[in-house]
Amino acid sequence: MLTVTALNKTYPNGKRGLIDVGFELQAGTVTAIIGPSGAGKTTLLRSLNRFITPESGTIELDGLELVGATRAALRQARRHIGMIFQDYNLIEPLSALENVLHGTLGDKRLLPGMMGLYTHAEKKRAMALLQEVGLAESATQPAKSLSGGQKQRVGIARALMQSPQVILCDEPIASLDPQSTATIMTLLAKLAKQKQLTIIINLHQVDLAREYADHIIGINAGRCVFDDATAALDDAALARIYAQEEAMVNG
Repeated sequence: MLTVTALNKTYPNGKRGLIDVGFELQAGTVTAIIGPSGAGKTTLLRSLNRFITPESGTIELDGLELVGATRAALRQARRHIGMIFQDYNLIEPLSALENVLHGTLGDKRLLPGMMGLYTHAEKKRAMALLQEVGLAESATQPAKSLSGGQKQRVGIARALMQSPQVILCDEPIASLDPQSTATIMTLLAKLAKQKQLTIIINLHQVDLAREYADHIIGINAGRCVFDDATAALDDAALARIYAQEEAMVNG
């Protein structure tokens, strides 16, 4: 379970990125974060793995509080938080298999990690994950030769290599065509259920959030203005989520 309470983040220019944001997410579910551009979606997502440090509030993952965690405790927690990026974040000259194996680096000592020394068991597991995302036949291909949808599936396999409890996805389908978008979203929804993962996805497309997410968090001007099951996302809720910032402040 992931529990967020009264999370606040203010940037040096005075802009409030997050204002008292709180919610609770269960394993086995997909949560979509939606809202206008600049509303705080990326700030929220990057706060959850402490890429951004909130100045107050709590983020609790299965009993471990991340905002006040020591460096060692945070490093341990991050092993269980996978990340899927809009731009794939793969090492292009390396093969799909080698990129997936990079998901083990958080568990390795510095020297073996730098030298790319992987065990037979790790290689076998990486191949199994490529099979699971439908890319076993592309294991030896360099990442640069893959399509956008294939690259994103390699990114998903790499995140799964960490044996995560939570996977954070930052606009994972922004650069994909409709067919690849459907493939990625279907895969993420299936993995959440099968592996009992908490998957959180930043999305601009409300229709995709409605189709694939179990739960929706709506962010506007740094505030959480909707936090409910997808079925509860009606026109009134959408109006609150996508209201102009001035109206939110003055309302």
